Amino acid sequence: MKDKTFLARWIAGELSPEELERFKTSQDYPVLKKINDASQNLKAPTFNHQALLIQLKEHNSSQSRTKVRKLIPYWAYTAAAVLVIALGLLYVTTMSSHYETGYSEQLAVLLPDHSKVELNANSQVAFKKAGWVANRTIELSGEAFFDVEKGQSFKVLTDLGMVEVLGTEFNVISRDTYFEVQCMEGKVRVTSNVLNKDLILLPGDAVRVINNGLEEWKFDVNATNWTAGETTFYNAPIAQVLGALENQFGIKFDTSAIDLNTRFTGAFTHKNLSLALKTVSGPMGLSYSVDKENGVIHLNSYHNNP
Repeated sequence: MKDKTFLARWIAGELSPEELERFKTSQDYPVLKKINDASQNLKAPTFNHQALLIQLKEHNSSQSRTKVRKLIPYWAYTAAAVLVIALGLLYVTTMSSHYETGYSEQLAVLLPDHSKVELNANSQVAFKKAGWVANRTIELSGEAFFDVEKGQSFKVLTDLGMVEVLGTEFNVISRDTYFEVQCMEGKVRVTSNVLNKDLILLPGDAVRVINNGLEEWKFDVNATNWTAGETTFYNAPIAQVLGALENQFGIKFDTSAIDLNTRFTGAFTHKNLSLALKTVSGPMGLSYSVDKENGVIHLNSYHNNP
């Protein structure tokens, strides 16, 4: 085993099928497998690697003085130390990598295969680095834009559905009971947990699941999207539009005086709150007042005004 990373890759399940088969036929495999199996019951964070290495050295020294025939060859002790250290590293690498954004924040995340995820405001993703190439799965809550490198199947898991691709660009929103996917490039398969239904989206195809219903539409893949500083909507419930404004600007709306089932088509900028409020409220026939003391923007319909 000249490859110094071989044991770590074996423990992490990252050996190729050919490497694994060759390893299983080697004379080292039975002993290393026993060591690895026993190590699985140990808690990696509590290992004292230095102490273990010292014990191994003392044990080897004692064996040399008494000239007792070793039942386990010397390489096995070295392998045991390597395995313990590898397990300690594995404990770290198998833990989920977690990224999240707060209100008004955006974040770009580079995945192990150089795929990219851009997180919109108030969103989070989690994934495991170990074995990533063979299992490209990421969990999402909120909104994110994905630019996926070609390779094994790539899956985005949300509470409301799953998106599966081979290599493409797409946007996913999963918030509360709202689920939306837009395909910019390539082809994606969308599975809705609510409707128990699969859909195939091509570039320019979009789908949303809302109120236990399915809505499909077409969009311009060259249009500006939120990653360029402007969020665009097509016939979207005003509740989703206001939620996006809250996430982008860290504000809160009082919507008790308006109908949240009305729909909005248009866009708002991320650079100016006043302009964003006007571009949304004007076409929707809404007025607003700012309660600076409580940090709330009260919305009202024009026809409700005295």
